[in-house]
Amino acid sequence: MQSQSKVQPVNSKHLCTGKMQNPSSELLSDEKEFIAHFVSLYDDKRFTDLMLRVGGCRYAVHKFVLITSSEVFEAMLGQKSWKEAEEAEISLTEEEECIPVFDLFLRYLYSGSIQMTTDIVLPVLLLADKYGIKVLRESCIDYMLRHIVESPDTNRTLTWYQYAKMTSQDELQELCLKFILSNFDIILQAPDWLEMTKLELVEFLSSSELIVENEIHLWNRVEAWLCSEHNKESLQENLESILPLIRFTMILPKDLLHLESSSFFSEHHDMFAEKLNLGYKHHSLAIDSGAVTSKEELYRNYYSADYGLCYSFKLDKYNSVNKIESRISIDCDIPVQFMPTSHKKTSQQIIPLQFVFYPKGYFTTITLYGTYLGRQSDSTSLRLLKRLQPDRPPIKVQLTLVLFGMKNKVKYVASTYNQETVICKDNLELFVENVIDISKLTQDDCPYLIHGNLEGKVFIKVQDCGFHLLEEKASQKHD
Repeated sequence: MQSQSKVQPVNSKHLCTGKMQNPSSELLSDEKEFIAHFVSLYDDKRFTDLMLRVGGCRYAVHKFVLITSSEVFEAMLGQKSWKEAEEAEISLTEEEECIPVFDLFLRYLYSGSIQMTTDIVLPVLLLADKYGIKVLRESCIDYMLRHIVESPDTNRTLTWYQYAKMTSQDELQELCLKFILSNFDIILQAPDWLEMTKLELVEFLSSSELIVENEIHLWNRVEAWLCSEHNKESLQENLESILPLIRFTMILPKDLLHLESSSFFSEHHDMFAEKLNLGYKHHSLAIDSGAVTSKEELYRNYYSADYGLCYSFKLDKYNSVNKIESRISIDCDIPVQFMPTSHKKTSQQIIPLQFVFYPKGYFTTITLYGTYLGRQSDSTSLRLLKRLQPDRPPIKVQLTLVLFGMKNKVKYVASTYNQETVICKDNLELFVENVIDISKLTQDDCPYLIHGNLEGKVFIKVQDCGFHLLEEKASQKHD
């Protein structure tokens, strides 16, 4: 008798639940083809059941795509309580900057992808916010965080900072502000500089942490903002708010003369008179007697050699240098010409300081009874101390250490460290450990190295000098 083979039935229940164990199991994925087919629906106007009107454009779309992608569209088109649910054509009112990107926004709903640039990310984000598309919103913010560092022609950090403040995006706001203050020269040339609100401009000009070449260059860009099409109708009002924030005592006499001869000065002479006189008086008294005016205007982080505040350094091949050879020592002669305080009581024209940076960890050697003893740590450290005459009057010093990075072919300040101290007979130096996590300097993709080299600047600002600082210090301890 011939035997008959039987086909065993497949338990469909096991297939559905995934309980079937089969060594030949393999996931077949045609995602690219599926997405391409789905994207084609956007370009194929057949079977569309809704028309959207935005600005002067009309878009034929599929309701099910909008409803499954957006909680706002789901409510608008899926609930009968909304009049739009029964209409074949809907008019949407969008912000002016959002209208040109609405086509890209709709295409994203079909494809799940979008070719992003710094120019369009904010309007796309505004649409994602409005229509409740959380994934797109998060992707836009992640893009911003990755593209804060851009060349001036494509940089939009100012605009992103304003958005982050309005929407309480704390991480984005913090990183934008940090980049802005440390890389203000990039911001000054950015396309959204002229469109910045007065609120943000006042905030930045009020800061002493700005890193800029000099005060006159800062003023020139502020003047461009004042005279721009965006602001010229409010020029007088804006000038009244902003002019007090320009630090005229920090402008060199030759630059004050140049400013005084400008047409802008002639048109608004009365508003400039007090500030200009203050600048001239400051420099005149500094030259004649070493005293200064009663008006206090603090240093910013000026890197022009005219101020004598900024010192550059470079350590080649950071990862190849041993700890002993990595030590960076700079003798700093800080002029008192610009010292911005009414308390300055010193006949010194130069305050000699020494800055020492240990980017691979602190070390020192001492001799005790003829034996060399060492002390070291693996934390990046810095020291600031007087080189000579420790019995001289106390000084209040603000120190800013910056390290550069390179991203998108832009050299920028990647790390900033600020510290303030009073150096006096009882406190002869500033010593700080763990200035920057050393593990970040040694990682493969270190953001603080340029072609393997460590490059940076240190700004040393003597903001005050005199024995009154000891009284202030004692008073603070008592409080």
